Amino acid sequence: MLEIRNLTKGFGGRQVLKGINLSVPKGDSTVIIGGSGSGKSVLLKCILGLLEPDDGQVLVDGQDTTHLDEKTRYKLMTRFGMLFQNGALFDSLSVWENVAFGLIREGTSESKAHKIAVEKLAMVGLAAHVADQAPSELSGGMKKRVALARAICQEPEIIFYDEPTTGLDPITSDVINELILKLKRELGVTSVTITHDMTSAYKIADHISMLFEGQMIAYGTVPEIQKSDNPYVQQFIHGRADGPIKMAVRAH
Repeated sequence: MLEIRNLTKGFGGRQVLKGINLSVPKGDSTVIIGGSGSGKSVLLKCILGLLEPDDGQVLVDGQDTTHLDEKTRYKLMTRFGMLFQNGALFDSLSVWENVAFGLIREGTSESKAHKIAVEKLAMVGLAAHVADQAPSELSGGMKKRVALARAICQEPEIIFYDEPTTGLDPITSDVINELILKLKRELGVTSVTITHDMTSAYKIADHISMLFEGQMIAYGTVPEIQKSDNPYVQQFIHGRADGPIKMAVRAH
């Protein structure tokens, strides 16, 4: 479904991504873990086309998407759904207008867009009356659900999750994790999640890949990652202050 081949990206002479390779099978939930500054956000922006890589390819169903014209890029983006780290809801729009933003932009009638928005809100566990509220009236967990409803509103084939549980308490985080699993199960979507929350990663992942200093240093199922003999992986997944990652940071 999604394949990344030898992807590189640098800024001002500094290489952020150093030949990334990753394959995400159709229907798979792949989680990319790694610390701050490891290149996770840059990788995601390259996949989405917000940044153009210096070299390499991003393929969707075998099609190279790295040098598309604007019209073709927009058509491709309709196959993607995106849950932003902080929700990224529009304060000036109601909940349902946020959810149906893409539909309205494409010319869907207001009545039809409203109906679809309410249906998607129900899928993420929000009652119909929430549709007419403003984002400012919602809790952090509810905002995440609204953002998730927006991500699935146009029935994408691939959903990207950027730190989906950041800023949430453990119970609300688990609610979001359960929703991610529910959408994968019911909609059959392919999922790519960026996170440093290992509890979330273990719950939602079919496969985990670890990014460190611009390179993929590990890939496998949850049990394989947990049993990895890579000291960088072990330090990260257990959240230890001492270890090779600390030494590498000092070296820079």
